[in-house]
Order: sequence, then C-alpha cells, then structure tokens
Amino acid sequence: MSLIDLITERLATIDLHDETVSEYIAGIVQEEWLEEHEKREAITEYLKETTVREAPTNDLIDDMFIAWRKEQAEIMRKEEDKKAKATESAPDTIIPADPATASGTAGPAKRTTVWDNIEQPESTSFSQRHQRRDMSKEERAKRDQLLAQYGYQLDEVIEGANGEAEIVYKDHAAGAGGKGTGGGEDLLGANRNADIIKDKERARREQMRKKSEEEKERNKMLLEKQRLAADKEKKRTAKKEKRRM
Repeated sequence: MSLIDLITERLATIDLHDETVSEYIAGIVQEEWLEEHEKREAITEYLKETTVREAPTNDLIDDMFIAWRKEQAEIMRKEEDKKAKATESAPDTIIPADPATASGTAGPAKRTTVWDNIEQPESTSFSQRHQRRDMSKEERAKRDQLLAQYGYQLDEVIEGANGEAEIVYKDHAAGAGGKGTGGGEDLLGANRNADIIKDKERARREQMRKKSEEEKERNKMLLEKQRLAADKEKKRTAKKEKRRM
C-alpha cells in the first residue's frame, strides 16, 4: 500500500474523504525541509481546521510516519541490492604493469580531480579510470552544469593527436574563494536555486491547501442544501397529513 493510499484510508476513519487532502498531507510528510515535529504540528492543525467533528489524530499521524519510514527503508534496500548486484556482476580486471615502475624510474606525479576520488575498485588501472569518465555529450554537459553551480572548475579529458587521452588541468585555486569572487557568486547562485525550489514547493502546498479549502466549502454548501431540501420535504409532508386529518 502506497503512502497516499494509507493516508486516504486513515482519513476515512475521521469522516474525511478527499483525495486532495490526502495528497496535501502526503506532501507534508515527505517534505525534506521540515523536521518531523514541525510536520506533525502542521498536519495536526490542518486536520483541526478541515474536519467537521473533533477526533483524536495522534495515532492516525503516527501511522502516516510509520508508513513513510517503511517506504523510505524499502527504497534504500532496493538501492543497496542494486549496488550489490552491480558489484557481483562486474568483471574482474587485471592490473597491467607500469613501465615506469618496472624500469625502476619514477614517472611524473599525476594530478587528480574530484572524479578520481570517487570510490572505484582497487584493481582499476589509470587508463581504465579515464574510460570510466567517458560519457555522452549530453551526460557530460549535465555533469558540468551541475558542478558549475557550485563554482567547481573541471579538469578536461581530451583526445590528443596520437589518439590517447590527455588531461587539461584547470586552476582550481583561482575560483576557490581566494582573491577571486567567482566561487562566492556561484555559491550564492546555488543557494538562490535552493530557495527557488523551496518557494515552488511552498506554493504547490499552498495551492493544494486552497483547493482543499474550496472543496471543503463546497461540501458544506452541499450538505446545507440537502438539509434545507429535507426540511422542506418534511414540512410539505406534514401539511399533507394535516389536510387528510
């Protein structure tokens, strides 16, 4: 059972049957920017305003968060299984002899980039690590765009005249927040992007809340209309009975 389905089922126990409300509350439960106690307070207050009759909601809210934790744990378990299967299916590699080491002479020191720090099997050679970084133009552009948001200047891997991979090193110190201001500006840009995402999420929740309020108001009007119609019918029936008597 999905989180929204469980929330819908539990809300039905307090006579609240509204899919929009279920989606809105699920959004609060899954919200990354709020602490759990803040989520609980928000849901509690919202249910007080939404439900016609007061009903205990502590157990109901507990069930929501228990279901959400189980859902997150299942997602993490599947990710771990996928990683484990990928590791098991990866072919064993043979480390080729390094000519410089074999001849007893030390080669020039190799500079590393942030991508060299990504966890890789110890059996992977230097040339194979470059092959791992080979990616499509779309993938490389997406990666570069992501890191550029945080002011990181990427080392480039290009193909030389002899067909071998060559690294064009960038001056990382220049944008690291020393004399230059580029890194700070990019970091501010990244923070602004995060704020934009937060604002969009708040706007989405506010829109859902308004939609839920409108639905609740329509339900009240419909119930009132039905009540008036029932009273009118009751009076009409009473008049008929009097005439017969």
